[in-house]
Amino acid sequence: MSAPKGPSLATLLMAFGFPLFVLLAVVTGFLIAEQGGLAALSVPDEDAETPSADAATLARGEYLARLGDCAACHTARGGKPLAGGRAFRTPWGTLYSSNLTPDPEHGIGRWTAAQFRHALAHGVGRSGLLYPAFPFESFQHLSADDADAIFAWLRQQPEVAGAPPENTLEGLAGWRPALIGWRMLLHRPWALRFDDARGEAWNRGRYLVEGIAHCAMCHGERGRLGALDRSRRFVGGRILGQGWVAPPLDRESLAHWSRDDLAGYLRTGVAPQASAYGPMAEVVGSSLRHLTESDARAIAEYLLSLPPLPQRPAPPARPARQTVGPASTALYEKHCADCHGRDGRGRARVYPPLDGNPQVVASDPVNLMRVVLFGAAPPTTPGNPEPHTMPPFADRMPEADLLAILNHVRGSWSNDAGEIPPYQLRQARALPLE
Repeated sequence: MSAPKGPSLATLLMAFGFPLFVLLAVVTGFLIAEQGGLAALSVPDEDAETPSADAATLARGEYLARLGDCAACHTARGGKPLAGGRAFRTPWGTLYSSNLTPDPEHGIGRWTAAQFRHALAHGVGRSGLLYPAFPFESFQHLSADDADAIFAWLRQQPEVAGAPPENTLEGLAGWRPALIGWRMLLHRPWALRFDDARGEAWNRGRYLVEGIAHCAMCHGERGRLGALDRSRRFVGGRILGQGWVAPPLDRESLAHWSRDDLAGYLRTGVAPQASAYGPMAEVVGSSLRHLTESDARAIAEYLLSLPPLPQRPAPPARPARQTVGPASTALYEKHCADCHGRDGRGRARVYPPLDGNPQVVASDPVNLMRVVLFGAAPPTTPGNPEPHTMPPFADRMPEADLLAILNHVRGSWSNDAGEIPPYQLRQARALPLE
């Protein structure tokens, strides 16, 4: 007798393959719907009506473009404004910003207003899906009128013919179609609705912070694949590719700030509590200094209302206070006390205080180390026309003395932070200086 025949291939495919195909189709359809449907992932091809270019619209567009810091991100170092080419380092390689001038070949000269709005809201441009280094997760909250005003202003800027360098990304990150998988897994659009329980100023502040100012891009926490965690978007942390820490933004972290002080800091870069250094100095100098007083106060009101979020536990470290002694005190008084005072209180809006300064006692002390090693300066603004700079000390003293001073300020007065070990200081020396 012959052995009984098993099920045919066609039968197996119907029994197992078809249900898997249906399941895959359902999951894919659900994930696409979560992105806003196929329309959100496609570039509008209809010709939109040209937005108004009257003086009021252009003025609003310029103001919003400054708050969005468009020129800072879309201008290469030493390059022509808005012509793109600024490098952004990531763990997967380097991205270069695009040309935003009206050049028809390499810029936005052939874009319609609808396409520009779509790129801001969905991160899909004429070239396809945009990398999340572009803050479409924040710009999705912009109103159509504000997006059109920015587009109208950009269209009035001088054309610059020239394409930015090609991105140099490794692996799947360098294959743009792979972004669809990233989006399906990690991006979820969400709406920003007016809160009737809050006042006009609070809602205006939220609109600016969550939208055009895209504060979460630096002050938010990112996962391993570079996606912002919406629930932890103001918890603070290392800024991707820069080696600086953006502090948390909430009412607890800002407990020693008044609304007036915080609003003034945003416009000038200095306050009794701190001075803006590093990336924040650039943001203030190129963007936030243009804030109107009412918008600055609205942002401050919103930030001072945010509830605190749990911080990641700091690695165990010996208290820096245990390193403080006559030798470290002598070094501090020789190199630091003239500006920051023997009591560590500094001078308001001139030399920032060290006593109680969150940047001094932060669990990740990279900002403090960078400022001491390489120096820093607050931005030059109308409210702070002659900023006082912090000189670099990287080549002025041996490593042991640098560590002694760093740990002295982290463990003196009311400060009670962990000790900085030598390896951390050496890591800080190797970080990029941009």
